[in-house]
Amino acid sequence: MKYIDVHAHLESDRFKADLDKVIDRCRENSVSVINSGVNSSTNREVLEMKKKYPDILMVSFGLYPIDALAKELEAHGEAFPRDIENFDVDKELEWIKGNSDECVAIGEIGLDYSFEEIRNSEALRERQKVVFRKILNLAKEIDKPVVIHSRKAEKDAIEILEEEKMKKVVMHCFSGKKSLIKRCIDNGWFLSIPPVITRLEHFKMVVEMTSIEQLLTETDSPYLSPVVVERNEPSNVLVTIKEIARIKGIDEEEVREKLVENVKKLFKID
Repeated sequence: MKYIDVHAHLESDRFKADLDKVIDRCRENSVSVINSGVNSSTNREVLEMKKKYPDILMVSFGLYPIDALAKELEAHGEAFPRDIENFDVDKELEWIKGNSDECVAIGEIGLDYSFEEIRNSEALRERQKVVFRKILNLAKEIDKPVVIHSRKAEKDAIEILEEEKMKKVVMHCFSGKKSLIKRCIDNGWFLSIPPVITRLEHFKMVVEMTSIEQLLTETDSPYLSPVVVERNEPSNVLVTIKEIARIKGIDEEEVREKLVENVKKLFKID
């Protein structure tokens, strides 16, 4: 492993036609990938993908904040831009616990207030928080790091992580303001940087503020591409490494080695 993408969604339909080629490019570039589920079906899908590509893929089992509200949203009659799978959260947590040896992390999980329907409903926001705490407690029980989604809910997510005394935390694609970035840093958490850093000043600021000891690379594939409208893929972590090196004024190889060291320490992998 020379490079690591700590957060991707290779089960996406956007990879159905050429996943083998994407994996081949990972091999060519020595990129390992932590492939993340977001609900019951994708958790099982990423597990099967790991079995097919064991030399490249690792697994993170997740419950995306919106998906975790499936029953409540159905009851409200809310419509969202993508299909949301209705599943039993408690049963899924039991499944994750029973398969904990197969994963290196729990995620992505967290809070999401980006939809007006949720912002305007205290009940839906509170339900998200209840589910979030349940998953965090499971992560502590099975001793796994957590990968956190916190869109438009950064402050609430941080407060819950602090209240639950979470130590092994990756703030995925963190978009909070400077004071919240500093709070994450002060808590000793990691911030994972996507290739879209080449065109978004926010992530350049995150890199400037954060010690290299607390940085990781992710792609969130197929999203957050370094090139507008292009599909993202794990090999683009090389783009992120180059940009981190430029911002920090450090040799690319030194950045690469340090970030691999960070991954091995946090996720307990060789």
